[in-house]
Amino acid sequence: MKKQIPVKLRKSEYKFDAEWLEGLLQAPIRVPELKPMWSEILDKEGNKHDVLIRPIKEEEIDPVLGILHKYLYAEYDYYDIVGARVFAELLAIKRKRMKDEYFFLGLENGVPVGIANGRILNEKVNISLHTMAFLRQVNAGAVLYYAKAWYAFELCKNEEFWATFESYNGWVLGGLRMAMHSYPWPEYQHELGGATVFYVTKKTWDEEVKKNYLPQIARTNFKPAPKELVEKNDKLVMPKDEDLEI
Repeated sequence: MKKQIPVKLRKSEYKFDAEWLEGLLQAPIRVPELKPMWSEILDKEGNKHDVLIRPIKEEEIDPVLGILHKYLYAEYDYYDIVGARVFAELLAIKRKRMKDEYFFLGLENGVPVGIANGRILNEKVNISLHTMAFLRQVNAGAVLYYAKAWYAFELCKNEEFWATFESYNGWVLGGLRMAMHSYPWPEYQHELGGATVFYVTKKTWDEEVKKNYLPQIARTNFKPAPKELVEKNDKLVMPKDEDLEI
């Protein structure tokens, strides 16, 4: 904002190197590293899929942005707004414009079956941003969503995991099945559009979700990934357009 200067100046113009300005504007990323883990997923036909879950690599950002771009014009089931928001959140990593964001890929034989991302607000709160399943035959959405909760409570040692949902499917998958409580609105607002905050606490995670829900309903228990599975998913393989869930 330009304002009148209340004193005489011997010099009224200053030149700044943009790198100095970048130091003011760049958002830090200081999140604990998730070591590759895996989960067995059963699809609707009962087929088993060994899915590796790991952080996205820098060189994978542009190819995944290409996948997300395909969702921007899918005007049903809220794919367009979710795709647009995830596109921006992933681009924010590349441009360094979101504080403490994490972005996980779910991979089967190198093919991304989905993504899950969020960010750490502070030592207490971990915010879920989005979960997307790319391949309809794998049905990885639930596992990727709970991988974020596992990351929040088991690795980051956060006290609460916050979420909100653009789609009804997402609310059923996460909010209803995990029996997430909600904070009063509008006193509490999620950073995704100021929507209702649904949350689960570390106590609920330890006593109910991790112990009972994951093995029985989500059919998963996250394990460190064996070396051969990590190697099998080291290089990204782009999915075929006809296989994408859009």
